[in-house]
Formats: sequence, C-alpha cells, structure tokens
Amino acid sequence: EYLHMLDLVHSIDVVASGSEGKSRKRTIFTQPGLRYAQAEALITSLVQDETFRDLGIKERMRITDRILGEIRGRMMEDIILLETALAETGKRVCVLQFATGEFDMVTFDPENICCRLYEIKHSKEIVPGQYRHLKDNAKLREAEKQYGEIEGRFVIYNGDPAAREEIQYLNAEDYLLGLKP
Repeated sequence: EYLHMLDLVHSIDVVASGSEGKSRKRTIFTQPGLRYAQAEALITSLVQDETFRDLGIKERMRITDRILGEIRGRMMEDIILLETALAETGKRVCVLQFATGEFDMVTFDPENICCRLYEIKHSKEIVPGQYRHLKDNAKLREAEKQYGEIEGRFVIYNGDPAAREEIQYLNAEDYLLGLKP
C-alpha cells in the first residue's frame, strides 16, 4: 500500500477510435507538481535565451503564458484521469482519440456496457467550443459502438455546476471530492 504512494507515474490507455483498435499509453505523473516545476525551469531557461529576449515583451509574455496554461491544463487532465482510475476500479478509464479531436476521458462500465464521456478544461468559463466533441454525432456513434450506451456527457472545469445543450458542467473540485476511494 505505501509503495504505491511512492510510484511517480501511472499509465492510462489512449484508445484510437474505429476498427483499427490501436491504443497507446499516456504516462501520468502521480505528483503533478513535478511537471509544473519542470515547466517553470524551462520558462526560466527560455527567458534567459538571447533569441527569445529579442522578441517584444508582449510576445514573450504571450508565449510564456501559453506554455504555462497548457501545462496547467494537462496537469488538471492528469489529476482527474488518475483519481478517476484509482476510484472507479470496476470501470475502464481511458482517453478516446479520433482523427480530429478526442474525448479527454471515457469511463466504461463493462458490467452494464455503458459509458460516460468527459471533456476536461482548465477554465472557469463556459464556452460552446469546450463541448463541441461531445455534440459531434459521428464521435458519439463511435463511442457507443466501442463502449455501449452513453449515460452522460460532461465538461469538468473550474467554474460552477451548470448545463448547456444536454451537457453537464461539473466543478473539478466537487467532482474529485465526490469520487469514492
């Protein structure tokens, strides 16, 4: 039990949609602060680069903000994927990838042959583009073909719970606190 706490990485399947059935592993850091510390070190190194310093201040800030924003978003995805996989032991937790786009998380219940589809966003705002894949009928048909009936479609984000066009918005902290260990 204690040795598990020392593991620094965990793997989540990234499944390709369609009949090819290809999948790969996504490595998740169980201590996401390590990834953020690495990103900060990269930013520090980048800021000291002579070519980077030749850019205007607005461009430098845009680039560093974008890098850190992407890292925060990936960290949030990793935390939610990992905690869900650890809590939902009877379910398969994966990422479902399409030719264009993906469902950030799918929880598949093999006993009842059903699934839930999720997008994970590091944002407090509700924006229709966040759930475009959850409204894409071709992607929904493919998910049903692979995982059975879709029980729900969700966006996990940092804002207040809400609903938009049959999509449930869940607060990330509430979602994580609601997972059963």
